[in-house]
This record gives sequence, structure tokens and C-alpha cells, in this order.
Amino acid sequence: MMPVIFSFSAGLVVMLISAKIFLDLITEFSAKWRFSPLFISLVIVALGTNLPELTVTIAALGHGDPGLAMGNVVGSSIANITMVLGAITLFGNVRIGTTKTPKNAFLLLLVTVLFSVLALSSVAIIYKVILLSAAVFVSMSYEYILALNGRLHEDRKLLKLIAKLSNKKRKFPKIVYIILFLGSLTGLSIGGNITVNSVTDLSHILHLSTTVLGLTLTAIATSLPELLMSIIASNKKDSKIVLGTLIGSNIFNLTLFPAIILTSTVGFQIKKFISIKEIFFLLLSTLVFYLIIKKRNGETISKDISVLLITIFAVYSVFIFYL
Repeated sequence: MMPVIFSFSAGLVVMLISAKIFLDLITEFSAKWRFSPLFISLVIVALGTNLPELTVTIAALGHGDPGLAMGNVVGSSIANITMVLGAITLFGNVRIGTTKTPKNAFLLLLVTVLFSVLALSSVAIIYKVILLSAAVFVSMSYEYILALNGRLHEDRKLLKLIAKLSNKKRKFPKIVYIILFLGSLTGLSIGGNITVNSVTDLSHILHLSTTVLGLTLTAIATSLPELLMSIIASNKKDSKIVLGTLIGSNIFNLTLFPAIILTSTVGFQIKKFISIKEIFFLLLSTLVFYLIIKKRNGETISKDISVLLITIFAVYSVFIFYL
């Protein structure tokens, strides 16, 4: 048992370090190329913090375990907007934006409903892939339009900081950045494979399916980058990055990654591994998240809401493990 736990922890550490290096590089490049703040949080940072989920997804598919892959993306989505947000707001202050944040939360709710309907339906896989891929494209296009509008209004001050950063000289030669970039990708691949192998071993020891572990243990583990980035953003008083990262992360989790899983696995049906109870908690947590954003528009998320979010995740975990 202990060797498996050590192996799981080692794989996770390698993934987190690699993801952090990759994320720092991408964020720096984004700032130098003058990406909008909205894209940095909702697209670049969200995609960067989702690298562990993507790594586990690809590694699980490579091991012929689509249940773990799908369980991980669903479990991680629930963990992001309950456990991660609850922990951040319990110990820090996160203020809800008044303009783009409510729109982004509603977009996430629509994406979640789409995924849920497709997950439980018997629609042909090719149509599911097309719809999920279209959802990614539409979501990113919508975010780009919001970003363009934001440049002229509420994001003007933040863009000046990005422009200032873009004028700074590189700290290292280009070759160092290339080595770090390739090294981080290699670390993600190695860490992902170690983690998947460990989860498979744990499933045999604990007599639990890899899907159950993907919905809980692996989901928590791969949500740590989102927690890390949210803590950093919260300490910097940047609530946009906190909420933007979580919303963007879930959009990728419920569109891009399922499309990859469905494309890579012949005859795979989501409802074979993800049942109505997991979908219920996914919809419930997303609806609660949206209502919080909608009702507390312009306010700081209170501690009682933090407790509510953490409680939802605790109930979800117990429910998955025992039922």
C-alpha cells in the first residue's frame, strides 16, 4: 500500500512542478504578446492549470482506461467550483465582477447542461464530438469578443501592466526557454503515466473502480494547480484570475477533453462510466456556482458560502465512495 501511495505522490509532484513551469512560461509569453487579461485567465491560465487533467486523460487512454479519463474530468470540474473555490474564499477574499464574470458563469452553465445531456444520451459518438468541439469554438470566440470589449473599458488599467511587462528583456536566452518548455512537457508525460499506474494499483488494493478514484482522488489531485493559481491570484487581490481560471478550466474539462476521449476510444459511451448521480452533482454544483455569481454580483464571497461549497464536495465524495 505504502509504495503505491508514494508512487502516486511522486507522479503528482512531478506533474505539478512541470505544470507550474509550463504555466509560468505560457503566462510570460502571453503577457509579452499582449494577450488580453480575460484570455490570460480564462484561456491561457485555465488551459495551463488543466495540463494535469489533460495528462491523466491521455495517459489513461494510453492504458485503455477511458473510465478513469472521464471520471477525472467530471470529478475535477466538481472539485474546481466547490472544493477549490470554497477553500480560497474561506481563507481569502474573492470579489465577484459585475460585467464579464456573470456572463462567463452563465456560459459555463450552458456548457455543463450540454455535456450532461450528451453524457446521458445515446446520440452517435461522431455527433457528440462535433457538438463538443463546436462548444469549445463558440466559447472561445465569445470570450474573445468579451475581451475586445474589455480592452476599451474595464481592462484598460490591467492592459497597461501587461504592456509594461512586455517591454522587459528576457531573463534568459531563448535556448533556456526552449529547454524549460520541452522539459515541462516531458515531466507532465512522465508524471501522468506514474499517476495513472498508481491509481490502477490503488483500485485493485481498495477494490474500487478506477472511475470512482478518477471522480474523487485523482480529481482532487489534478485540481491542485487551479488551487495553487487561485491562491496566488487571491494574494495579489486579483479576483478576475481566480474566477476566470476556474470557469475556463471547467469549460475545457467539459468540452475539449471529452471530445478527445470520445475520438480516441472506439465505441465509448460516457453513460457506461458516468451515471445520473455524478451528472446530478455536476449540475448541482454548477447551478449553485452560477447563482452565487448572479446573486452576489459585485460583492465579496462570504464565509458561509465557502462552507456551503466545501460541504457540497464532501457530500459528493461520500456519496460516490459509498453509493
